[in-house]
Amino acid sequence: MNRLLMLILLFGLGADAFADARDRLDRFAADLSSLSADFTQLTLDENDWPADQAQGRLYFQHPDRFRWSYGDPFPQEMVADGERLWHYDESLEQVTVREQPPAAESPLLVLTRPELLDRFYRIEESDDEHVLTFRPLTDDGEFELASLFFVADTPAALELRDRFGQLTRIELHDLIRNPTLDPALFEFIVPPDVDVLEGY
Repeated sequence: MNRLLMLILLFGLGADAFADARDRLDRFAADLSSLSADFTQLTLDENDWPADQAQGRLYFQHPDRFRWSYGDPFPQEMVADGERLWHYDESLEQVTVREQPPAAESPLLVLTRPELLDRFYRIEESDDEHVLTFRPLTDDGEFELASLFFVADTPAALELRDRFGQLTRIELHDLIRNPTLDPALFEFIVPPDVDVLEGY
């Protein structure tokens, strides 16, 4: 449930189609300082059978702070405060905390910082001007292929295919660009009477 992103592999991209998809990303990210959105997340196993489904709300604050709040049936919080990544599983009464992964490992940050696309990823060819598909330059990341889908100039979905063949699709709804966000959203306070595991 904690894998964040999306897919489509179409070869034969014309240069104009790539330019359109990349231009959409650049226009969206220009002067972007924050965003919020509702999301639905669906994970399919290697046989494309549904393995997990969730919904919740996402918050982002430039340059690298974010919060994923998952609702029922398995409430969870994932909070990146710029230094550490916190994952609170309410049903397990457990918090795991570790050093926040580098920007290169987060396709979400490509959405908000397109310069990372040029530094850490290779663009895959596509014949759809509304889809930007990319893969990491190294083989040690958590995902193998990601795709960002646009409606007009607004990101609408993100897919992530991991190295075990599992696909996670996140659809964004009611996205708000540059909202004023409470800094407390990106601070995690450990609830009482929960176990805290470090370094996981």
